[in-house]
Amino acid sequence: MSRGFDGEFASVDLLLGSECESRGVDGFCLAWIKLERQLRKITANLLYQASDITRADTGKIRAALHDHGGLSHNSFIGAIGHLSGVSVSDLIGDRYRGLKREVEASFRNRQKILHGQQTDESLSREALIGRITDIREWCERLSAGAMDRFGYDGFSGPTSLFKTNRGDVIAAVDKAVKRRGWQEYAKTFQR
Repeated sequence: MSRGFDGEFASVDLLLGSECESRGVDGFCLAWIKLERQLRKITANLLYQASDITRADTGKIRAALHDHGGLSHNSFIGAIGHLSGVSVSDLIGDRYRGLKREVEASFRNRQKILHGQQTDESLSREALIGRITDIREWCERLSAGAMDRFGYDGFSGPTSLFKTNRGDVIAAVDKAVKRRGWQEYAKTFQR
């Protein structure tokens, strides 16, 4: 797997290898952050491929994503498919359906855990580590698929805002943002 993926999950591995009583829930929360971050960074990278975006626009892209009020993992999944013409299902491959089901269960758990609420599932440390395993597999498969199709995996490099110079990706992104322009698209995209 890529150094980006391995490096990104090194902190999760440190938590899981520790003796901390809360390592299951802490690792789960951190793994979820990694998943959402990867999706956001792939989306940002794809958007940056628009032919009328330049280095001078990086601040505008960051501001648009920051100011967008309705972003979630699902809106990023939708944006990746819309911008590239390639679904996240295609990027992840044959395990998509099962992993998507587990990611949605993890999202419901995340909503409760991050708001200090009970999940009503009495999740043990082992169950949370199982969720981490599913999140990790989702991210690993998405990383490989995105690198292959787009030239960026959502983890590598210091920034996601760079040109990959892939003609097919540029054409797909230009087509996706043509009607409203990339700035309006970045401010308003939904699932």
